[in-house]
Amino acid sequence: MKVILINLARATERLSKMDKQFAALGVAYERLEATDGLNITGSDRALVDNEKRKWFTEYPLSDNEIGCWLSHRRAMLALIDSGEDMAAVVEDDAELSTDFANVLKAVVERKLHFDFIFLHRKFKKNEKFYPCVQLLPDLQLGVVGYSHMGAIAYVVSRGGAKKFLHYTPRFIHAVDKAIHRYWANGLSIYALNRPVVITNDGGYSYIEETRLQEHNKPARFRYHDSNMLFWRLMRRLVRTSESVRKYLYFYFYLYAAKHNAL
Repeated sequence: MKVILINLARATERLSKMDKQFAALGVAYERLEATDGLNITGSDRALVDNEKRKWFTEYPLSDNEIGCWLSHRRAMLALIDSGEDMAAVVEDDAELSTDFANVLKAVVERKLHFDFIFLHRKFKKNEKFYPCVQLLPDLQLGVVGYSHMGAIAYVVSRGGAKKFLHYTPRFIHAVDKAIHRYWANGLSIYALNRPVVITNDGGYSYIEETRLQEHNKPARFRYHDSNMLFWRLMRRLVRTSESVRKYLYFYFYLYAAKHNAL
């Protein structure tokens, strides 16, 4: 399986750390230079659909969030262009467990049907896991209730990449949130009962660099009209609608996941 490492040019220490981890596991990888949020152009920002985003949040996407989006999109396009069936995409702040390579091998050998398989999880209170497939003796592939799980490491099928990119010609949500919106995008998304990748950013988050208004004012940018009564009411209405749709669709989503994986 192709393994794509997303790495900022200036994050040389992270590249060195990831190279050592992959070497220790005997995993070959291809480095994809991440789009740096400090070098975002006007045409890059034009890919954000701010009119639609304002219905969901008062905060615009930051330049580093746009850079992250562009990087993951390029990784998926690279998979599509390669003609291969699937690829693992890993960000450079990942810490890989000894089972990482075994999971990739098992996914290939089991000939699973999926769009995305997330190799990490952010465990939330009362989060439930529903097993679908035994992947390794002590590791199951399954479905979790909606949670914002990030995009630090996942396996994406060629069909899943095509489907996701078709669904998101412009950016509304951060890339990880956009993927996990199964009730809206129709993606077949799986997770593991225990992660084989965790985050280890060394105490520094590049994604935060362009979120603040000023260095001496630790507050995120907001849309200039975000505090208007109309937008506050609309965001509340949208949040309620989203919660209902997630809840209602989940059982159909789970049924399909249990019957379609193999």
